[in-house]
Amino acid sequence: MIPQIHLEVGVRIRIGQHYGTIRYIGEVANTDGDWVGVEWDDPQRGKHSGTVNGVEYFLTGVENSGSMIRPEKIPTFWTLLEAIHDKYIVTEDTLRFDAEMMKEVQKQLHASLFEVVGMEKIGGKQSNLSHLVDVSVAYSPVNSTGDLSSFKSLRSLDVSATLLWNWKIVGDMMAQVPTLEELNLSNNRLVRPTDEEISSLVMKFHNLRKLILKKCALSSWSELVRLARMWPLLENLSLEDNDISLVTEEYYEFALTQLHSLDLQNNRINGRESIHALGRLPALRELSLNANGIEQIAFPDCPHTEKTALFPQLQILYLRENPIANQCAAFNELDKLSALQHLTMDPDPRVSYEETVARVVGSIAGLKLFNRSGITEKLRRDSECDMWKMYAVQWAQVRTDAQLLKAFFKAHRMYPRVMDRLGSPEQILPDNRKVSNMLNLHLLNERTGETRQKKVPKRINLQTLENLIMKLFGSSEHPNPLQLALLDRKRDVRIPLDNHGKSLDFYSVEDQDTIVF
Repeated sequence: MIPQIHLEVGVRIRIGQHYGTIRYIGEVANTDGDWVGVEWDDPQRGKHSGTVNGVEYFLTGVENSGSMIRPEKIPTFWTLLEAIHDKYIVTEDTLRFDAEMMKEVQKQLHASLFEVVGMEKIGGKQSNLSHLVDVSVAYSPVNSTGDLSSFKSLRSLDVSATLLWNWKIVGDMMAQVPTLEELNLSNNRLVRPTDEEISSLVMKFHNLRKLILKKCALSSWSELVRLARMWPLLENLSLEDNDISLVTEEYYEFALTQLHSLDLQNNRINGRESIHALGRLPALRELSLNANGIEQIAFPDCPHTEKTALFPQLQILYLRENPIANQCAAFNELDKLSALQHLTMDPDPRVSYEETVARVVGSIAGLKLFNRSGITEKLRRDSECDMWKMYAVQWAQVRTDAQLLKAFFKAHRMYPRVMDRLGSPEQILPDNRKVSNMLNLHLLNERTGETRQKKVPKRINLQTLENLIMKLFGSSEHPNPLQLALLDRKRDVRIPLDNHGKSLDFYSVEDQDTIVF
């Protein structure tokens, strides 16, 4: 015998901590009475896939996530009105119990000045349903609305993890409370509406601006866009934890046209085509792609002087907890977004946080916040200077080849504009000329006028040089030590070289200098 509570296929139930969806109601062969076939959200709660003793009564989406239970095992449901009354209405019995409890606390604390005051005022405010603005009945067994005409100021409603099971009920809720703008339906599984039902519900959701659908098993983007036709003026949508992996190209003329903020964190949207498809949402300003397994950011090619047509209004982007392999390349791609101002992203663990900041600020024009920290004009100038120096050698290697230079500017979009401000980096390029440790010297015998040229080490000491000169000029039997001097061409002076223990570089002797004796 089916109990007084209304049961039908698609209705959500909860037994203990386990949620499920009714897939079958009726008899089971070789048993007495009626049974309810349930597909459990947690497959571990199930025993089969809808087949009992070889007879299929229903088919679960996940293998072995179904079971049969007796109808009387299902707890009774509440209306939304009953759930709100249970949580927010303060009765005389409640006030009396609270007052007695407070007095007991007073005794235990020995606090003679600790008084119970204002309970009637608090109760009166909570009991006045017309004054309620924000209401939460999360985890209540709500599966219908009840009479909501008393709610005159309600703006935000949290019905997450309840037993709401179809969009007609949600539409009735919205229609009864025209002030309602924000709705949290997380952890609910709603039956897929028909196109006709969607068309009939559009006006009921006309005031909805913010919708949270976390963990609602909405893995199909095309189905989500179809549902979104019900919410014509929606501005803020959260789809966190829905196992979405593919975002398809969709026609947005009748859906998500006003969407400003989209939360897609903890899904699996990491393909280039899916990210490009998101870029065609016409009004999107804020996007969260945290924890989506993104390894690479890549937008369609465009000259470094232009921006991509994707994400034309996107100002805020969250990319935390993604295994992005090459952050410099990612920053270069993000520079293609015409309106990006705020980026949140994990720093590269292979470099210091300061270097990550320099890379992102130097690469993305117009960025105002990185990881919630403001970007000053000084930080931008310093970061661009760092990037100017970092890629100077690469620029020098390709500057004379038009094709290679074009490819360089494609990979480093910021470099031309940094060069416009700081000029050519030629002056900071390292001197790659080979430095020799040898000197070519002119040796002059002042007495005879005879000269010789000789290549000697820079660090040769004067005593060794003197011995070399005597061998070159045949003066090995000269009775007195030679008197050496350097003719300084720049200053036109004669510098005595009189410390025989010192080397030539001590006296700053240069290549092609003349030493007389």
